[in-house]
Amino acid sequence: MDNQEENNDWKKEAPILAGLSVHHPFSVPEGYFEELPLHVSNAVYLEKIKTKAAESGFTTPINYFNELREDINAALLKEKIKAAVPEGHDYAVPANYFEQLQSNILSKTIYEAKTPQSPRVVRLWHSKLLKYASAACFIIMSATGVYFYQQHKPAQKLAYNELATEQILYDIDEDVIIDHIKDNDLQQAKPAAKDVALENYILSNYSQNEIASNL
Repeated sequence: MDNQEENNDWKKEAPILAGLSVHHPFSVPEGYFEELPLHVSNAVYLEKIKTKAAESGFTTPINYFNELREDINAALLKEKIKAAVPEGHDYAVPANYFEQLQSNILSKTIYEAKTPQSPRVVRLWHSKLLKYASAACFIIMSATGVYFYQQHKPAQKLAYNELATEQILYDIDEDVIIDHIKDNDLQQAKPAAKDVALENYILSNYSQNEIASNL
């Protein structure tokens, strides 16, 4: 009874407030309390991850934002190309292409093998200047060879004569040589007295090294 009188009293004092519709001003989403434990556990798990992670879990590649516009334009161009090209015609080959591939290859190779190739003619002399230069070089080389041959020929002839003389002397018997010396009364020439005295003086006053150095 007292509560009803009090209500009537404040309605008289605040008729505008009393004229408002009576409803609860606070509302929660449907199923809020049923899902509340799950939301709380997820929030706790995320907080633990944040405390353990030293850096942010979200990173972008190097120069990502600088190249972002180009990547977007490239993706848009790719989509336009795909839209312009009809589906199912990306890669197509003629009908029976693979069935006839081997026969086509064999026919081409056999045809190329049977086709005779004309021999290629290479000109040896392309200009008159090259002919004259080659002839001049040949003459110079021939003259040089003849000159060195003539210079070397007398030395070969002299060596050949000396060798022949030595061979002849080697073939003569010693007895024949002795008889020839006795018959002709050949004697070894004796040196003069002055030469003997000079030889004895040199051998007495000079060593072999000094004599060899002065020769």
